[in-house]
Amino acid sequence: MNKKNWLLLILVSAIAFTSFSSCSKDDDEETPEEGTEWTRSIVFKNDPRNGAAGFTLDKKGYVIGGYVKNVGVVNDGAAFDGKTWADIPDFPGAARQMAVGFAIDGNGFVGTGSTGTEDLQDFYKYNAATKQWTKIADFPGKARYGAVAFAIGGYGYVGLGSTKTEAKFSDFYRYDPKTDTWTEINVPFKYKKAFAFSFVIDGKAYVGGGNATSSALPEDFYSFDGTTWTALNDLNRDDANYTYDARKYNAAAFVLGNKGYVVSGRSGTAISSSVFEYDPSSDTWNDDRTALTTDAREKAVGFAIDGVGYITTGVNSSFIFDSTFAFRPE
Repeated sequence: MNKKNWLLLILVSAIAFTSFSSCSKDDDEETPEEGTEWTRSIVFKNDPRNGAAGFTLDKKGYVIGGYVKNVGVVNDGAAFDGKTWADIPDFPGAARQMAVGFAIDGNGFVGTGSTGTEDLQDFYKYNAATKQWTKIADFPGKARYGAVAFAIGGYGYVGLGSTKTEAKFSDFYRYDPKTDTWTEINVPFKYKKAFAFSFVIDGKAYVGGGNATSSALPEDFYSFDGTTWTALNDLNRDDANYTYDARKYNAAAFVLGNKGYVVSGRSGTAISSSVFEYDPSSDTWNDDRTALTTDAREKAVGFAIDGVGYITTGVNSSFIFDSTFAFRPE
């Protein structure tokens, strides 16, 4: 082959490679650029809202109800599989905001919350296979909103929260889906509080944060294995080994691998953009992760699917969001 033909072949190959690379990048809009951990994901398909309930079931994140601007509380919902948002049947109870959710054995559970004028204690089960909602036994504690919930060992757990009179709670209840019954359990909490965060790592629940009737945010943090609550290092720590302040409320949370992540929310009087990472092996927190600098928010829904964390909906001042962001820790 002569020199001219060799040069022509090299030029054609370079053009083809460039075109292929460009197409590949465009086809995957969520591929993060080097040095970033957050990327914009698929926007929530329904009205922008805040204070929605959520749970994760069969590799889908669910968003139910919440508050919609100029409408009020709503009872619609949608499920996200990492690529597409799909509508689910409307929640059958009273439309509400600041309710809680958890999932057990193919079923999601949503209850408590507020209509805006009334605190609630009713609960419902969503069967993902049949796409049907069924009423279950009412939450036995006082009606409330801003509670916290999780599921471990085949049981659901719901506790803490507030009322419209701003009374706070420190109680906790266990739900048995086999018998449709609730049982109060003992807790070691130092504060009555609402809007706390929780996550589950390796079958153990972690509960902290929240807003108490105090000028300072609660610093206590606990793990729970289904039998015993264990007090862990405080969220606000300043000693010879560590300095951090992971106290937050109205934050979103999810788990990736063996780490818990608490995203955005409110620290004191201000909306926070920070991401705190919890390592149970050392019982320590750090905020070295990339902050959610675009649309920092509170009262959002967080969940994880296939090793990717997501945060969606929420509010910041007059802005109510339908945007969704994906988090991939570097």
